[in-house]
Amino acid sequence: MHDYNATRKPLILREYGRNVQNLAEVMRTMEDRAQRTLHAQGVLRLMAILDANNKYSAENAQKRWDDLMIISEYTLDVDGPYPMPEKSILNKNLQRPAYTKQPIKFRSYGRNVERLIQKAVCTEDPKEQEKMVVGIVKLMKNFSNEWNRDNVDCNTLLVNIKHMADNKLAVDFEKLKARNIFHTTHKDRNRGSKTNRSTDNRKKTA
Repeated sequence: MHDYNATRKPLILREYGRNVQNLAEVMRTMEDRAQRTLHAQGVLRLMAILDANNKYSAENAQKRWDDLMIISEYTLDVDGPYPMPEKSILNKNLQRPAYTKQPIKFRSYGRNVERLIQKAVCTEDPKEQEKMVVGIVKLMKNFSNEWNRDNVDCNTLLVNIKHMADNKLAVDFEKLKARNIFHTTHKDRNRGSKTNRSTDNRKKTA
């Protein structure tokens, strides 16, 4: 008779696979406690191999011990390095993370650009605030050049920044434009066109 997944017992912790769960079930049938402990240590080493990126971490060693107890449904009686985890804690429902519900004013720039602008607003040093605004403008231009063939107008970016900052920035934008500080370099001009050319080439060769 074939052993199909549909007829098997559901996996308790999928990250360790079917074999670890089968080993845990076999250990539960062993009558000798010392033998169960010896086999449990071997299974823990196997779990460490499966979790190779964190196998040397003491914190993850305890997590694997807790996971082995969970896989055995808290019935594995062995001599372990850690106490048996509490079911009430491990089975507690996960709390939903708190997400920011405030709408993004310009979705094309993302929320992180808004956060950078708000940080600039809170910066008291005028020179430091000016540097931050220049960096934000260049960042916004790079975002736009990634998806557009035409260079975005700096005046549009500055208007958008003022709007996102609620006109609370003390930066003289006209003075910055007069210094040609937002001049687009040859590299920046070609950034968007290169991206689109590579996309067109992929379409032609497909």
